[in-house]
Amino acid sequence: MRKTASYAGISAALVGLSALFINFTFEPPARSGIWVGLAAAWVVQAAAFAILVAASRRRPNGILAGWTVGTLLRLAVLATLAWFTLGGVWPLPAEPTLIALAVGLFALLLLEPVVFRQRLEVR
Repeated sequence: MRKTASYAGISAALVGLSALFINFTFEPPARSGIWVGLAAAWVVQAAAFAILVAASRRRPNGILAGWTVGTLLRLAVLATLAWFTLGGVWPLPAEPTLIALAVGLFALLLLEPVVFRQRLEVR
């Protein structure tokens, strides 16, 4: 539980810094889409990491199962957000929203092994 909270905190700080940079760089229509994409990426990654940690605690071979469930969750959220933005259900610009989601998912995915390794105390 402690490592999940650590991951959530570190990733929230990274997303917050990105949002601050985005606030000064992009125009308002694209800005709102990017914020939604980054927020969705943070929520999905926090949930996927919690699933990974829970699966690894139950049994040693659970790491692969947890990672697979997390990957399916990421793909489902990407498809759902694409459906809503490209279909016009949500009044967000589709391209910035989906690019921010994909980049956010990838960037936060790179943080997972660092925090997970600390949990296992492997150096």
